[in-house]
Amino acid sequence: MNDINFQLGSVNPSGIGDVFFVAKRHILRWPTINDDFETILQNGYAVYEGSFELQQGHWWNRLYSTQGKGKIEWDYIGETDCKMVTNKATLSFPKLTDEIRAFAKFASNGDFVVIVRHDGRFHVIGSRDYRATLTPNGDSGDAAGSAKGVTINIECPDTTPLPTYKGNIVLSDGILNCETNIFINYEDMNTNKIEHYTNRIEGGNTVRFDALGKEGRIHLEGTGPIVMEVSVDGVSYATVEHAVEFINGVAIAPVQFYLGDKVRISATTLTKVEVNYNDLKTN
Repeated sequence: MNDINFQLGSVNPSGIGDVFFVAKRHILRWPTINDDFETILQNGYAVYEGSFELQQGHWWNRLYSTQGKGKIEWDYIGETDCKMVTNKATLSFPKLTDEIRAFAKFASNGDFVVIVRHDGRFHVIGSRDYRATLTPNGDSGDAAGSAKGVTINIECPDTTPLPTYKGNIVLSDGILNCETNIFINYEDMNTNKIEHYTNRIEGGNTVRFDALGKEGRIHLEGTGPIVMEVSVDGVSYATVEHAVEFINGVAIAPVQFYLGDKVRISATTLTKVEVNYNDLKTN
């Protein structure tokens, strides 16, 4: 184990920043965390590796929390040699809107995963193995200027105190990279690095490109099904069909691929293709 030091006089802000949540049932694949104690020597004992993969048509949602009223914390529970932690968050939404009351109704008996930003890091409250408890209590306030809104208390057992997340948070309008803290809007995604890009409208409406990494995200507008073929050096590994879902009249179909570096996409009608090429990984 390394020394645990603190630099006197360094900036050490309290409180929380951005909050994101998703229903756990929409998570297809979890990032991994290493519970081998030897990894503490490599500082990997409390950090998730990889990104959450969500079901098609679902993404993380933002949740506003009034600055100065939210926090994250953990407590230890259990017997000697069997201890775990309860990771917790307290959030404060300042108004009794229809949206927050609907969330309270659904979340009180649901199971969610929450990611909270603190001091430049993103921490996960939620577990693949344990159910999170959310208690959203509402208050109209009384005197003029008094506090009002919904206080949301979140608790979930875990083996790691507030594990750090460095993967991507896929939102309805773009992708946030938690390692770099950079948000890329779908409209601004860079396609300049795509090699061998072709767009043939006739004969099946295909778009084909060669990627340089093993993980990417593609957003399409059109109808379909979309057929995704993944191959490495001409050897096919997987073919997956995805239906394009329309949201507010626009089809935005996130498609993730994790194997290989060559992808072929086809759809019955394809009007637009945008490729996020900034966050490709090699593992």
